[in-house]
Amino acid sequence: MFDLSSKTKVDRKFRLTELYKMMSADKDVKTDGKSIISVVLTNVLSQDTMNLTATGKVQEIYIFDIELDTKTIPTLFISSLDKAINLHTVFILRYENEQMLYGCFKEQTEKGVKLGKYYGTDWTTDTTPIPLPLNVTCIDDIYTAIIDELIPITANVGEETSDFVARYDRINKLKKEIEKKQKQVDNERQSKRRFELNDELKALKKELALLNDKT
Repeated sequence: MFDLSSKTKVDRKFRLTELYKMMSADKDVKTDGKSIISVVLTNVLSQDTMNLTATGKVQEIYIFDIELDTKTIPTLFISSLDKAINLHTVFILRYENEQMLYGCFKEQTEKGVKLGKYYGTDWTTDTTPIPLPLNVTCIDDIYTAIIDELIPITANVGEETSDFVARYDRINKLKKEIEKKQKQVDNERQSKRRFELNDELKALKKELALLNDKT
């Protein structure tokens, strides 16, 4: 799915039993994994394979290819696998002739790996490779570009991945708040209260506009 150098290629196929052991998988995870045909670590993006520095928070990125026999995402399996891997990840899911990109923003904290909300692209038959940026200086920039593919807004220049993801989540929350507030304005019959609600609506829309500003 990504246009990557041959230096990043690994193509290591895992047995599910091997992964279940590594994950200390429970019954629910194993049930969720029944739709999985194969799991392959296709690429490792690192300082050596990408000719980049690893001075930031992201040291390596593992790209997994998961082939499925149904179009249902094995969310429990993937999150369990993600928790068992200390490094950053992204998953390419395949079903017949369709594929999608799936993953979450992953952080290393003092308490261990912290997984954010998972995002996914639409299923597609398009096999055109996704180019990663060339004018980058560290693995963190590559990780931001990958997360950018999962989220339908564009990261600002120099915006950290954590801030980018938080901005997108706030945008989604604001859209729901605006929709709710608009209904309150439309249904309010008392003039004074209607003006108050309208001012609150304007403030929410102003915040949304600022968050959507890519400059």
